[in-house]
Amino acid sequence: MKTHRYIAAFVLCLLSLGTWSQDFARLAERSLTGTARYVGMGGAMTAIGGDPSAVHDNPAALGLYRRAEVLVSFDYSYDRTQQVGANTFWSKHLFHVPQASLVLSFSRDKMTDEGVQFNNLLFSYKRVHSFGRNMYGVNRDGGPSLGALLACTEVQWDIPFCHEPKNNGYDLMLNENGHVDEFVADWSMNISNRVFVGAGLHIMSYMLSSTGSYKETFAGLFSDDGKPYSNENRSELILNGAGCALSMGAIWRPLGWLRLGLGMQSPTLGSVNTYTDGELWAQTDSLRPSYAGEARMPSERYRLPAHLSLSTAFQIGAYGLIALQYDFRHASYMDDVHSLRAGIEVIPVLGMYINAGYVYESTFKNREMSVGIDPTFVRQDTYFLQPRSSQYASFAIGYRGSFVLVQAAYQYRLQRQNMYAHENVPAFPMRSDTHRIVFTIGWHRN
Repeated sequence: MKTHRYIAAFVLCLLSLGTWSQDFARLAERSLTGTARYVGMGGAMTAIGGDPSAVHDNPAALGLYRRAEVLVSFDYSYDRTQQVGANTFWSKHLFHVPQASLVLSFSRDKMTDEGVQFNNLLFSYKRVHSFGRNMYGVNRDGGPSLGALLACTEVQWDIPFCHEPKNNGYDLMLNENGHVDEFVADWSMNISNRVFVGAGLHIMSYMLSSTGSYKETFAGLFSDDGKPYSNENRSELILNGAGCALSMGAIWRPLGWLRLGLGMQSPTLGSVNTYTDGELWAQTDSLRPSYAGEARMPSERYRLPAHLSLSTAFQIGAYGLIALQYDFRHASYMDDVHSLRAGIEVIPVLGMYINAGYVYESTFKNREMSVGIDPTFVRQDTYFLQPRSSQYASFAIGYRGSFVLVQAAYQYRLQRQNMYAHENVPAFPMRSDTHRIVFTIGWHRN
């Protein structure tokens, strides 16, 4: 008996790890947001600096500042998500403030070309990811039943069709809201106008609210009122938490036209709270609801991926620059994420600049993911997502005057991901097209 209990405890532990891996993968998601210039450059600014959003990738980017600055950005996005091969789609509009920052710059009393030239401080807020999205998947070819999955997991509920191997069709409606916010305090110095070093503290805040409605029907079986027999699972998941990380970085100018940048961020450590609620309904001759009830999981510690950023930028006289960047994120419970970024800046006249950028980002998880189901079925959200890849294309225009800075950018993102109603059914292949407009305004002192 003791051996059986140990085996059961071990299995539940493995299920729990699968569940939390899925949650942590969601909290680790990032979007390319920030100031309009940063968005327009495709985020390829680790070696360029001089922008508060670039500081989140490389704290040494702050060392390029030579004066105090206040910036705030406004973001509008339109997302349209559809199932590949189906005519159904859902859209969502979002408006928020993705970035606000204060830069303080302190120069030495007597400026020379040797030694420390500037010591700078930055206090910044950035919304690094928004979860706002509606998704709908439909399958009319039939497939493995959720009831059969629950029966195999020995969920102790009186659910009709638990042992039916297949259903006649199923669909899933998923609605997500929430965000990942980052607050940064950063210090950086300029050494001889050739070497820039910096370090920062990152405080993260997480909020994810997800509601799902899954329904499967069975052919040839009808209740007294003529409705087909079915199982329906309605569930809600709320995650919220906080964490912190440290960062450090450097920018080196070995030649007047060449910059090399390196930014590193430690894994984010923190805790997350989980709240779930759900109902499972069976439509038969008499409606049979099974209520999972509200459940609050104890606070759980987590560790999100470390981040490495490598970049090079080529200055083209007073006419602009070209930047190339590679980003890498790593965590033990997911596959590594690789990102390639390219950006260009053209200066047609003094004070005006035009940017364009492109980004390709690989998936978080090449292996299949799932949400573990235990016999108590306390956590009833059986659905999960598996990101596949993201691509960004962007354009921006800006003006920097003696006291005022104004920028505007447009970004298009194409993201592909798989949505699963539960672990026994094939994926719904989803495609999301997101159009984003960013406007940034700021003030700086000479």
